[in-house]
Amino acid sequence: MTQAAASENPPAAELLGREFSTAIVMFHEAVGRLMGLSAVERKCIDVLRRLGTVTAGTIGEHTGLTTGAVTGLMDRLEKAGYVRRERDPNDRRKVVVHLLPNEHLDAQLAAAFGPFGEDMAKIAARYTPAEHRAIADWIAVTTEALVANTQRVMRLDQAEARAPGLGTG
Repeated sequence: MTQAAASENPPAAELLGREFSTAIVMFHEAVGRLMGLSAVERKCIDVLRRLGTVTAGTIGEHTGLTTGAVTGLMDRLEKAGYVRRERDPNDRRKVVVHLLPNEHLDAQLAAAFGPFGEDMAKIAARYTPAEHRAIADWIAVTTEALVANTQRVMRLDQAEARAPGLGTG
């Protein structure tokens, strides 16, 4: 779809975004299942692989998850042997999260992402440097929108959980 067609037909652009996000979620769910994790748990491991040792707050900033959600997530990942939490040696009030070495995890990620990376390289080769910049811009602003809306929905979920007699049951 061309940029002009997308701007002339917002429902088509919205559908493209919905299909794209569905494909991403389903791919990461499949990768998580391969590893015995949820998609969120798997993506949190990805955040830790990219950022290194960080605080739970930093994980929340990069995922859009609330502090409580990150705490539950870290509990599950620690119990499964993927992460370790410890006091920050520079500020004992903070807790940092370390991703633990895991050869099995590395092998599973290579099996899942090796062919995907090859496919992405072939796709990227189809575009000019100017088109790469436009695609990178779209990804950046879409990512910002996704993180902001994740935070918004998490707040809605918290508000609904606090409301007496309400819930999604």
